[in-house]
Amino acid sequence: MTHGPSPKVLISADIEGVCGVVDWDETTLHEGDHEYFRKMMAQEVNAAVEGALAAGAKDIIVRDAHGSARNLLPDMVHPEAQLIRAWTRSPFSMMDGIDRGIDAVVFVGYHARAGTPHATLKHTMNGKIYHLKVNGQPVAEAEWNALIAGYFGVPVVFIAGDKAVCDYAKERFADIETVAVKEGLGKGVIGIHPSKAQALIRAGVEKAINRLGDFKPHILTAPYFVEIEFRREEDAYAGQWYPGAEVVNETTIGFRNEDFYECLRFFYFTHD
Repeated sequence: MTHGPSPKVLISADIEGVCGVVDWDETTLHEGDHEYFRKMMAQEVNAAVEGALAAGAKDIIVRDAHGSARNLLPDMVHPEAQLIRAWTRSPFSMMDGIDRGIDAVVFVGYHARAGTPHATLKHTMNGKIYHLKVNGQPVAEAEWNALIAGYFGVPVVFIAGDKAVCDYAKERFADIETVAVKEGLGKGVIGIHPSKAQALIRAGVEKAINRLGDFKPHILTAPYFVEIEFRREEDAYAGQWYPGAEVVNETTIGFRNEDFYECLRFFYFTHD
């Protein structure tokens, strides 16, 4: 992939993988310690922005990609970055902005998929879904979003989150730069200090953008078969009416297509 001397960067920011986050009420607007952890989220995002700027990026978009998508307040985010808040209702979802000439994608605050051992607040997309599979392989939000980036020919170059998602990313995306800010410990976590996490994120993003030419977009071989395994039978029943959807079993629906964008549309209209 070719890019100019000043690459354009999209930062997709979740919160469950932010340093110290350990309970759902810390991730939910107006609940628990969310006010504190939205600031931690912003500081990790800003560290990523600073790393991208240090590597020569001039155009940076931050996508608030958690829950209400209103965790990051405008004045919390680095002044050199643009911020996408709230859900646009496009199939790109956590990757809104990817269609704006992006050269590199950065993930901050990411977490492991449902069913992953030793992971913090593990889940896949929302509470309705147990597994999301592509061509028979269960995928985390990180990989699904990397496939969206891959559809546009854009590589994911960096991820920060818990150790489980960083290990997963290294397995699925080869030499991606990672920063594990914490590790699951039963229902708790053991993690590094926020200032150290931010310094590592800043350095990791700078390193990743500086070697952008080493990365390739994450693209799987077509045709695609996407399966959504719901926790409840009634959600699968509702989703089966999407045009082209297949019933795999009482809790799982699937969709086949040569065009990954059509798979995005299927997922968008059936999973929530």
